[in-house]
Order: sequence, then structure tokens, then C-alpha cells
Amino acid sequence: MSALTVARKETPADGLMRSARLMRALGPDAAPIWAELSKSEVQALTAAMDTLGPSAEGEADAVSQFMAAHQKLRSPAEPGASVWRRLSDVGAEALASLFETEHPQTVALVLSRLQGEASARLLRALPPRLAIDAMQRLLNLGPVHPAALSAFETRLEAILMANAGDGQASGHERVARIFDRLDSRSEKTFLAALDHAEPGAGEKVRALMFTFDDLTSLDAAGLQTLLSAADRAVLVVALKGARPDTASVFFANMTQRAGDLLREEIASLGPVRRSDVETARQELVALARTLIQRGDIRADGQIEDDELVE
Repeated sequence: MSALTVARKETPADGLMRSARLMRALGPDAAPIWAELSKSEVQALTAAMDTLGPSAEGEADAVSQFMAAHQKLRSPAEPGASVWRRLSDVGAEALASLFETEHPQTVALVLSRLQGEASARLLRALPPRLAIDAMQRLLNLGPVHPAALSAFETRLEAILMANAGDGQASGHERVARIFDRLDSRSEKTFLAALDHAEPGAGEKVRALMFTFDDLTSLDAAGLQTLLSAADRAVLVVALKGARPDTASVFFANMTQRAGDLLREEIASLGPVRRSDVETARQELVALARTLIQRGDIRADGQIEDDELVE
């Protein structure tokens, strides 16, 4: 994708408010960006953010206004609207891989048209220098020539279609997502049946699955984020009868006192139906997937370049 030429003839106020909403959505993750802005940019952004209001309700209103502002900048026919909706559903890592080699001006355009949460997700996943440069350009982003925008959306559509067009791989992944929700006994039965019907298929599906035991592959920060977001009652049931090596990873990411209390709660449960345990574990896995999709945690033990504050 080539960079788009963006006209700057009209109000920089629109770009300023878009930036303010993004900074609000990012919260503490925006610290590196604040550090790179000039004094005048910081003052302008701070003043704009002050107008958004401090309450959670005000934040929701700000996101709604953000999306409405994007709609106004689009051509009346909005032929590319579905492209941006689909792109907003893409995960953080996939978004970053699409745009990490793009010109900052192109990234600024993308940030301005994605849904609020997706914009924040992309900004967090991009290399810091590119993210900062794109944010600075977003401050003064004006309207895009309709022909250039249409060409860009057509290119995006082709990329999304190509990524979705790998039929064999997507088929195995769809089966893996179904198997993620099966109990362990059914999982083994169906994997064996798949391998019998199509040798090697079961192994491919298993490699794409993300199960309760796979949660131990999260890095320490990711697992701690999951633990803090999980419902306590669900966590207690999910750890009932867990494999020792799996349970030990969970307890290693708690304080001694918290771990002792959790062990006592698990022991006090008494016998629990296997179906209830499987349901609780599936709920934890679903929560982990949501956090990964949002970019709050990373899968496969990837370590985020960020320091932890004790």
C-alpha cells in the first residue's frame, strides 16, 4: 500500500478531537506518546480531553462522537464502510502486521477511520516511533480525496479477502475453535476420529487449539492480567483437579497468601461435576482470547517491551 496524500485545507480541530479520544482510550499506555509531544501539542490535547468529561458515561459519548465524526468525513455513498468495520474486528497483532511498514500519514488515516477501541489496539501494537509519528499527524489530519480513499479501501478489501481466502488453514482453525469448547473426553474422541478419517488432520487442529492448559504459555504479566480479570468463583472451579504443572503456574503468579487462600477455597468445594469444571475452564479461555484480541495480553509467551512496576 502506498501512502495517501492527505489534504490539510480544513479544520485541524477535528483531528485534535480524534487524538484526544484516542489518548483517553489508551489511558496509561499513552505515556510514551505524551513524552514525545511538544509542549504546545500537550496543552492542546489536554484542553481537548478536558472537554470530554471524566465519567465513564462521558467516555462512551466521546467514542460515539468519534465514530460520528469519521462518518462525516466519508463520501456520501460510503462504499468502503464495511472494510473499516471488518478491519476493526481484526486482532492487535494482525493489525500491526498490516500497517507497521506503512507511511505514518497512512497510519494516521487508518487510526482516524477505525472504531475507537480498534484504533487504540493498533496504536499499542505498532512500533513506538511509528505510533508517535502517526499520532502527531493525526492532530492535523484533514479530509482525504475521495478517489485516493476509494483506491485505499479497495486495496484493503483485497488484502482482507486474501487473508480470509486460505480455505484449508481457515477450515482447520474453525474446527479448532469448536474443539476449544469441547470437554476433554469429547475432544480426544473427535481428534482421534479426525485422524482416522484424514491422517494428520487431528494433529493440525490440536496445534491450532487454545485450551485451559495452554494458558500456562502466557507470560507472567499476561497471566496476572487474566487472574485479575477473572471471576473468583470461576477460577476456583477451573483449578479444581487441574494438572499439577498447570496449577503450579497459576499459583506462581500470585502472592503466597493469595495462593494459600485459593487452595483452601478449592479444597472446600468438595466433589465438582466434570462438566462444571470444563465450563469454568472454557470461560477462562474465552476471557483470555478476549484480552488477547484487545491487545491487553500476548499469546505464546511473547514478552511485551514494557517494564513492570512492583
